Amino acid sequence: MSMPLDIPAHEAHVVRVFAVVEKRGAPLEDEKVLEALGAQGTLRTEEIELFDLEDLQDMPLSNYLEEGHGVSEAELEGMRGQLDGLTGRVLILPSRAFSGQAMTLRVGDALRLVGRFEEDMAPVSFAPLPAGGAHGSVSGTGVPGEAPRGMRRAALALVALLIAVAVLVLVLVGGS
Repeated sequence: MSMPLDIPAHEAHVVRVFAVVEKRGAPLEDEKVLEALGAQGTLRTEEIELFDLEDLQDMPLSNYLEEGHGVSEAELEGMRGQLDGLTGRVLILPSRAFSGQAMTLRVGDALRLVGRFEEDMAPVSFAPLPAGGAHGSVSGTGVPGEAPRGMRRAALALVALLIAVAVLVLVLVGGS
């Protein structure tokens, strides 16, 4: 049985947690677990985390999500018991793994969706520049639209050379 999950285009700051369903004594290869996502497109696998919860040692999974992924306490409130009660391996799928593309996941039996959490993002604020930071004057070194003196001389010399060549050609052709 596969459970379709539609990921909208440009989804951002969302973390999905999956429990890896493995038979005792028969662990799945990492590639098989990733295939169980059933992605109808290309995922950025470097953004996906797949690990054994024992690797967290004394840290509960809910704390890992809070500290490592910026999920707020309020977002985790009703799920702490379920998250912290998981054993075995988990797969953490952040929205940046989709590269902003809309995608459908047809999640296979090897994975069970535990929860979808939004990362807590602080609002962006733009403070004014420090006083004096943008003040000052820029002094110009020339008049706009006027070519530098060296360029004018070079252009004048080129025109004089062309005139001299033209006169020489006329003299040689006219004298023959």
